[in-house]
Amino acid sequence: MEEIEAFDNVLLSSDLCLHLPEERTVVIADLHIGYESALEAEGIHIPRIQTKAVMNSLSRLIDKYEPDRLVILGDLKHEFSRNLGQEMKDIRTVLDSVSDRTDIVLVKGNHDNYIENIVSRIQVPVVPQYKAAGITFVHGHLPSPERPLVMGHEHPSIKIVDRVGAYLKMPCHVWLREERILVLPAYSPLASGTDLTGLSSSDYLSPILKGCDVRRAEIFACSDIGLLPLGQLSSLEGLRL
Repeated sequence: MEEIEAFDNVLLSSDLCLHLPEERTVVIADLHIGYESALEAEGIHIPRIQTKAVMNSLSRLIDKYEPDRLVILGDLKHEFSRNLGQEMKDIRTVLDSVSDRTDIVLVKGNHDNYIENIVSRIQVPVVPQYKAAGITFVHGHLPSPERPLVMGHEHPSIKIVDRVGAYLKMPCHVWLREERILVLPAYSPLASGTDLTGLSSSDYLSPILKGCDVRRAEIFACSDIGLLPLGQLSSLEGLRL
């Protein structure tokens, strides 16, 4: 299956996004544009594939869902401490590629220093949080008492290991049903994701999750064959095929 309903009329998607059909809105998180530039500054050179990959992926997303609005839950940019010239260029290229097809709203993340200056030319609103369909959307790096809540920041993934040690790692949605919190996977093609199996509550980055029993969260892995409901996180710890 490609979509599963979490909150009312709010659908988890195998396309690494959240789909709000009644709001004509699609929500993604953690693009980390400029990752290659940051690596090059450290002397590590990899092919510059991310900008084009993100542009193509966003184009397919808009073709499929035809949203009036694209909400990005923080960390649009990768470099935390400064704005690299190439990073700024890449961000503007990505946003320019979709800004004439849908409205964009950027929820500010912890990596998005000076992002207002970067996106001001195309008048993209930058907000600390966004609300739609009775839900609060945040990046996740700051505490929030709001519920229901959708966030990014954690880059969640699940690693399944076979008997010879080979493994499959899949980005995933993390749904804490009782707490009414949903964590989205990272949209960046270069984000390997944080394997949730074996993490303790103190290992999570977000203060929102620090007091939650994430082991009870329901995991929905995003794969090429659709969305895979894998059950509670506690049942996946140490999972081997």
